[in-house]
Amino acid sequence: MKNILGEEYKGDSRFVAKCRKLQSIYRYEIGEEILPYTDRNGNLHYYGNYISNGENPKEGCWKNFLTEYAFNYAKYRVEHKEKYETIDGNRLFNNLLSSQPMAFNLFCPLRQMREESPETVTTVIKAALPGYPIYKVTDVELEFIPENYKELTGDKTAMDTIIRFVDTNGKEGFIAVETKYSENLGTNVAYDKDEYGKKIPRAKSIEAVRELKCFKPDVEEQIIIGKKGLTQIYRNFLLSERYGFKEGLQSYSVILAPAMHPSTDGEFKSLYNELRDEYKDKIKNIYLEDFVKAIINNCPDKYRIDFERFYDRYLNWSKLGNID
Repeated sequence: MKNILGEEYKGDSRFVAKCRKLQSIYRYEIGEEILPYTDRNGNLHYYGNYISNGENPKEGCWKNFLTEYAFNYAKYRVEHKEKYETIDGNRLFNNLLSSQPMAFNLFCPLRQMREESPETVTTVIKAALPGYPIYKVTDVELEFIPENYKELTGDKTAMDTIIRFVDTNGKEGFIAVETKYSENLGTNVAYDKDEYGKKIPRAKSIEAVRELKCFKPDVEEQIIIGKKGLTQIYRNFLLSERYGFKEGLQSYSVILAPAMHPSTDGEFKSLYNELRDEYKDKIKNIYLEDFVKAIINNCPDKYRIDFERFYDRYLNWSKLGNID
């Protein structure tokens, strides 16, 4: 079966190898051939998580997408992509391992649910994300970048999903969701360059740090003087908080990743431990398995199958069996 699933990538960690194999099984189940990959040295490889022509679905099968709604929404977003948006059509349609289409597969059914039954999606999301002041879910958007991102933090970082809501007093808010599968949160640091080409802390990010006062004083000082760089988890949090601050919205952030993900817990703690106490309830790390199971246990039969299929494709590690 290993030949059917494709070759192993030598750079994979044990965890990433599991994820790649699980997506290779999915590719085999839907009857798609492997798209050959040519490396920089001209060598041909057959990694099982790549397909071709994912934008052209077969009857009853939307290839990298688990529902027709998710496929159609992904296609719409690619066709109507704004200049500042980072949606990647090839990644969406042809890379089974990518977390970007995974987010569409997870949240598009909730988006569809909101359109068809607003009360139901509110009940389901409140069960999957307890503890938030949600009275009514008003929207579920994917790959959201505020149009004024340059004025917020200067960072073109997309919120994988933004769940908008109102509380019992009618005050609007949102939960920004960062979804990870096999990837780690990025370690690249945001920066500007001075007149000599030297890297310096990004001005808008520093402005956001000063304004929000979300970090402990010593951490804030290290960021301002450039001794501590702002990696992805910091940039995501800053964008979410400043967007909420400027728009007058309640703002929260959630990281969703598999329970066995090797780095998410540590990345989360690295940020959480450096926040002021009043900001600590603004961010949570939730296991993807727990989130999906909560949805499955609290949604009507009409929608449950979509999330059961999601769990089977992305999180059913038992399918690896003897090929692990």
